Amino acid sequence: MRLFRKAKLRFLSGQRGISLIEVLVAVATFGLIGAGLMTAIDTNARATRRLDERVTATNLVTAYFEAIRAMPYAETYPDAEELITVPPQYTVNVDISFSSDGYTADGITWVDTYNGETIQKITVAVSREDGKPILSVCTFKTKRVES
Repeated sequence: MRLFRKAKLRFLSGQRGISLIEVLVAVATFGLIGAGLMTAIDTNARATRRLDERVTATNLVTAYFEAIRAMPYAETYPDAEELITVPPQYTVNVDISFSSDGYTADGITWVDTYNGETIQKITVAVSREDGKPILSVCTFKTKRVES
């Protein structure tokens, strides 16, 4: 037992404390770990914010399409905007074009009607209050003629 104590004391007798280099290495290591952790937290917060914007925009577009679908065929759908509450940081733009105006999709221009039917292209675009677009989706609505 005495031999163990003497060996332990001889080992510690050469130590005088922690050197400045060891302290600097430890501080640098903790700094790198902290910087990496802060970067990961910032990236996660940005991704969460972007996802939240996208989900809100998708819900707004869906609400507009459902409101327009429930209304009879018309030139404009102002009642749809009155039924839906838009959060203050978002703006929604509803654009309606008719088949007689023509529209281009994938390089093909569509201008004619089919058997007296009139086709509307309805585009709902959601953007931030500062004007940066978030989501734009289009659908078609047809006025069918009874024969």
